[in-house]
Amino acid sequence: MADINYLIHQMSPFVGLLLMFMGVRWLLRSPVGEALAERIRHRSQRRWGAVGEDPQRVAALEEQVAQLQGQVSELAERLDFAERMLAERRERKLGAGQ
Repeated sequence: MADINYLIHQMSPFVGLLLMFMGVRWLLRSPVGEALAERIRHRSQRRWGAVGEDPQRVAALEEQVAQLQGQVSELAERLDFAERMLAERRERKLGAGQ
């Protein structure tokens, strides 16, 4: 016949896991768990803009993005011009000093 202490020692981790699983399950099914799930649900909706998008705010942000894209384009053109001017100046210096 098996020793009772040996059985208790072998079964205690399984019993502990079972009790922990039941406790977590009870917590998640309680009002606290429901409130936690609702909070997570609202946070993910707010992050992705699924609920309560303000059309005026979206339009203002789109307009701001369009303005910023125009500014970036203008800066890219200026940078290209400055690079061409520097390259021409370098070529003239090298051509005259050879």
